[in-house]
Amino acid sequence: MAERERLADGQAHPPRPALGVRVIIVYKLAKSALQLVTAIALFRLASSGLAARAHAFAVTLGKESASAWSAALMDALSTATTPHGARVVSAALAADALLSFIEGWSLHRGYRWAPWLVVGATASLVPFEIMAIVRHGWRPTRVVILVINIVMAVYLSRRARRGHRGFSAYTE
Repeated sequence: MAERERLADGQAHPPRPALGVRVIIVYKLAKSALQLVTAIALFRLASSGLAARAHAFAVTLGKESASAWSAALMDALSTATTPHGARVVSAALAADALLSFIEGWSLHRGYRWAPWLVVGATASLVPFEIMAIVRHGWRPTRVVILVINIVMAVYLSRRARRGHRGFSAYTE
């Protein structure tokens, strides 16, 4: 009996994704949920007037700070805490959450194009991550995120290329 017929009869389950793909699916969906919660919280903050108070607080602290790095931090915080700034950050987080959800969901569903979507979206941001590291310094979190994104893109592109040669891109 053909594989399609067995699946239609409920006699077999579709193959599980490879462990690496499952890890990426969980990462993308968890990232999406966290970003969406953060976006909603920032939007509510901007709408409630708390952003204006946080902005005034950051401006005051920036004027009172004694060191250059704390003044720079308060300047960045004051820009992000304006109602407009909070809405922009909220919209950007929501858009990235949507993209991450689509990436995770499409990988979970096993679409043949899903690995290429993740590879394209992930690899397109690598130059910006490298620029951020060069401009703002080698912070461990930035380096870890860069490495994770490169490893994800390489891993999925290899599996997807194997999938186009007749192997499943998802099963072990």
